[in-house]
Formats: sequence, C-alpha cells, structure tokens
Amino acid sequence: MSDEALGEALFALTALSVRRRHRELSLTAASTLSTLERAGPRRLTDLAVSEEVTQPSMTVLVGQLVGQGLVERRRDAGDARVVLVAITDDGCEKLRTMRRVGAGVFTTLVDKLDPDERAALLAALPTLNRLTKLAAS
Repeated sequence: MSDEALGEALFALTALSVRRRHRELSLTAASTLSTLERAGPRRLTDLAVSEEVTQPSMTVLVGQLVGQGLVERRRDAGDARVVLVAITDDGCEKLRTMRRVGAGVFTTLVDKLDPDERAALLAALPTLNRLTKLAAS
C-alpha cells in the first residue's frame, strides 16, 4: 500500500469521525479546548494563531465557551495586565465525553472486523499514537 493510499484511508476515517461527531461544539471550539488541555492557559491572541482564526473570531468563541463554563479568563501571575484563557474542569469533562463518543464510532466498526484485521490494527496502534503526537507538535 502506498503512502498516498494510506493517507486517503486515514482521511476517510477522519471525515467519518467529523460527520458523526458530537455537535454541541463547533470543530474550532473542540480544537480550542483540546489545545488548552494540552498546552495550558494561553493568551487569546496565541489561541487565535494556533487555531488559525482571526482574533475577533476567537474573542467571540472564548466568550461562548466562558458562557458554557468550559473555559475561564484569568490573570497571568507574571503580568497582571495579561489575560489568559484556561480550560475548566467542565471543559475537560466535555472533551472526555466527546472523545468517548468519537471512539465509539470506531469501536463499532472495529467490532465488525475479523480477528486478523483487529490484530493488525492493534499492532499499528503505537504508530498511530506517534502520528497523533507528531501532529500535536
């Protein structure tokens, strides 16, 4: 199998995941929560850059997430003029729920595979996890 065919197969699975995702949050909102969970509190301008949206769009999104109790604004301990956005416990729980629901889509499909196919996927798990880490860096 070529790298291109592998990429297309992974992309098709990603598209499936997006179509069947939990729709309470936009993809950008979910990505923003994930960034805050992984990277810790961030300036709004930094979030806008990392999520590839405009600062005004991120300001609106953060306002919505604050209203839902998923993030909070707090002062930077090192510079009281700086406001940081941080994920709340409710935001972390929302991400866990979204991940469980998303994983369930794939679990249902994996259950339809024969034992050799499941074993092949399990053998690929370290490589898939490495791809996830590479994408996050």
